[in-house]
Amino acid sequence: MERRDGKGLAQLLQELAKLEGLRWMRLLYCYPSYFSEDLIDEIANNPKVCKYIDIPLQHIANLTLLAMNRPPQAHTLELLHKLRERVPGLALRTTFISGFPGESEAEHRELAHFCSTFRFERMGCFQYSEEDGTPAAELPEQVPAEVREARRDELISLQQRVGEEWAKTHVGKEIEVLVDGYTEDGEIYGRTQWDAPDIDPIVFLLAPEEGSGLPLLEVGQLRRCRVLGTSLFDLEATPVE
Repeated sequence: MERRDGKGLAQLLQELAKLEGLRWMRLLYCYPSYFSEDLIDEIANNPKVCKYIDIPLQHIANLTLLAMNRPPQAHTLELLHKLRERVPGLALRTTFISGFPGESEAEHRELAHFCSTFRFERMGCFQYSEEDGTPAAELPEQVPAEVREARRDELISLQQRVGEEWAKTHVGKEIEVLVDGYTEDGEIYGRTQWDAPDIDPIVFLLAPEEGSGLPLLEVGQLRRCRVLGTSLFDLEATPVE
């Protein structure tokens, strides 16, 4: 059973890794307070655990985090730097909320600066939306809708540049790709260990080179591929094995 200190999850990953045929395990929606030393070690050392962690931080400014009932900035920064240092090849995904009640322009600027300097490999942002019956909906200083939208758009624009640059770092490298399916145009595509289904970029796959002797691509395969180029955040690759 999973425990709040993360020890249960580390042990679960160890046991699951023993299953034949299981190749990838992905950690999604991990609350920042749940990371134990054992869990970080397991992520770093277990070859079946994708080097990808989704941690929905929501914000980075302390006053906004306090209003959201989230861990303070110092805890978050310590954890993020520890994960980057101890897990080689890690891709971090997070989600932020723009325009939470009481968010000042200075707090938004702090968040924007953090996004542009920390450079999450994967990041999403949503504008705050009131939900009836939630404590946040009753808070004073509701941010105007147009301000929420503008702040969200700024963060998304920042991340687009980061995502494009990170994609380009993979050109020429060989990576494992899980063949997922076909686009509406009939192109076959897959994803890497750094791409969660439906929310992250994809890998457009070219057929093996003629005369290579390599088998054709089939959905469900895990194939080693060489990255030939990028299309914004997406990769373009061809099998080498």
